[in-house]
Amino acid sequence: MTSSVTLTPQDHIELAGIYRHDGQEKIAILLHMMPSTKESWDSIAKKLLEHGYASLAIDMRGHGESTMGGTLGYKTFTPEQQQQKRLDLEAALAWTREHGFDDAHTILIGASIGANLAIRALAEHSSLPLAIALSPGLNYRGVRTDDTIVAIRPNQKLVLVASDDDDRPSWDSVHELHRLNPSTVLIERHGLGHGTNMTDRDPTLVQEMMLLI
Repeated sequence: MTSSVTLTPQDHIELAGIYRHDGQEKIAILLHMMPSTKESWDSIAKKLLEHGYASLAIDMRGHGESTMGGTLGYKTFTPEQQQQKRLDLEAALAWTREHGFDDAHTILIGASIGANLAIRALAEHSSLPLAIALSPGLNYRGVRTDDTIVAIRPNQKLVLVASDDDDRPSWDSVHELHRLNPSTVLIERHGLGHGTNMTDRDPTLVQEMMLLI
């Protein structure tokens, strides 16, 4: 079953989301890259259902249907406004809890800035078991990961994914993050680009990710 949902972060911006479920007790929160939208996760959301996970994909502020009637646009965001996307993730976590999913049964999957947000949230919420970060950076518009990677706990799993032809510095970033915290799982790919472009181009990457959840 697929449902459209609305989330409201603490600063009262309205966010659009897609909730896919079929009685699962576990859920994945999906955080898109720039300039994508929640629909960029459609194929992965279907795979998650097959592997026992509901999913909640959101349009983060300034993207897709989360523009407050066209008054918000990510292209004009300051770094401070980009960093406020962490409130969107917190709203998603609150929504999943309200709908019966505890943190121990909630995972995060993010791409690009969504990957950075997922890494930070994993460090900040000790009950979350897993985050998969597609093409993270060390510091994306002020959303840093190098200062939080060491806070990932032994009972948590962080999967770092990058391709060697990424047009952003994610390839170097994932290796530095893995150096800072060797307990992370590192997945390397060749010629797949950035973020969810990698999963769109390589079905075997999606399969590998599913085996890790």
